[in-house]
Amino acid sequence: MKILFPYMGRWKAVNWTRYHSLLNCMAEMGHEILILQPPPLRSMETNFQEIDVELHPNITLLDVEVNRFFWEREMPLNKLVKKGVCSLASFRMAKRLAASGGFDAVLLYNIPQYPFLRIEKGVKIFDYADDYMEMLAHELGALSNPLLLGAGSRLLDRMVRESDIVLAVSHMLAAKIDGNVEVIPNGVDLKKIEAGLERLDLGLARPVVGFLGAFEYFIDFDVILGAASRLPHCTFLMVGTGREWERVSAEVRGRGLENVVLTGGVPHAKVFSYIDAMDICLNVFRKIPISHNACPIKLFEYLAMKKPVISTRLDELRHIDRDFLFYADSAEELAGRVEEILSDPSRASLRAERGYAETAANFTWQGIAERLLSVIERAAGG
Repeated sequence: MKILFPYMGRWKAVNWTRYHSLLNCMAEMGHEILILQPPPLRSMETNFQEIDVELHPNITLLDVEVNRFFWEREMPLNKLVKKGVCSLASFRMAKRLAASGGFDAVLLYNIPQYPFLRIEKGVKIFDYADDYMEMLAHELGALSNPLLLGAGSRLLDRMVRESDIVLAVSHMLAAKIDGNVEVIPNGVDLKKIEAGLERLDLGLARPVVGFLGAFEYFIDFDVILGAASRLPHCTFLMVGTGREWERVSAEVRGRGLENVVLTGGVPHAKVFSYIDAMDICLNVFRKIPISHNACPIKLFEYLAMKKPVISTRLDELRHIDRDFLFYADSAEELAGRVEEILSDPSRASLRAERGYAETAANFTWQGIAERLLSVIERAAGG
């Protein structure tokens, strides 16, 4: 099977998405993957912070040609404009690919990609992977208004109605959709752990409380730093980068939090080595709709390493947690949960083992990719 994936970032970037995992699994199964990507861009967005990543031989990267005037300049609604520019350029290339041989399926994941549904060839798959309307409202900022949000909502509804297959990353997002939808959650690649880890000598004083992920507006860094200030005997290891990194770094310096370590972005190949250096892992979010509707990849990466996890109480976790998570919604509660885990490591270890068992049974990328391929094959056959 040949699958076309128009991506809105650089494929070899710090941000390792669900699509990197799913499509790499499909490539390993022998399927051909064509990825359309925009040109490089100087940006704090992790989707454009490029690193050296090994490319599977069944994956082909194709750079699309974009209007340089719009691409290289900062402008109002910068992120939204660039998504539109990228999507239109990718659509033009996809039409040429369809005319010259085509593809069996095209995987779409955002509202600006609606024109791809006009291409005649291939099964059209729409992946409802984030709360797009909440994201749109955030990116519009002060310009957010009922007219623009209404237009975005109507376009999203059309994508759902007109796609051959509709996926949702979470049960909460699936509940927003009228009609047939397949819940395809996020997961973890256990083979990366089984292959062996590079042991990092970070020289950190233990215990280590760790966060891994994007430094973005939906993460509650105030709760994490508040807990760090209450637990000076713990090292807080914060791994990742993003648009909030500079603010968080300044906050750490301003508060004099010498027990907080910021690594910046790291390649996904090193993610499990950093988790290995953590004694307790944090799945901490701001309690906003985009968080409640999410299925965090980092959660499964923590659980795959058999680490105790403290999480914000999020609606989607009701469909995942089987009494293996610890919960905290404030800095004070988070500090208390850390102390609770440290005071009873045997109980914490039992919970971590339950979390690993659930992850290994239901949330591996290999199993998830096989489910997705069977959905695509049924649609193609019908």
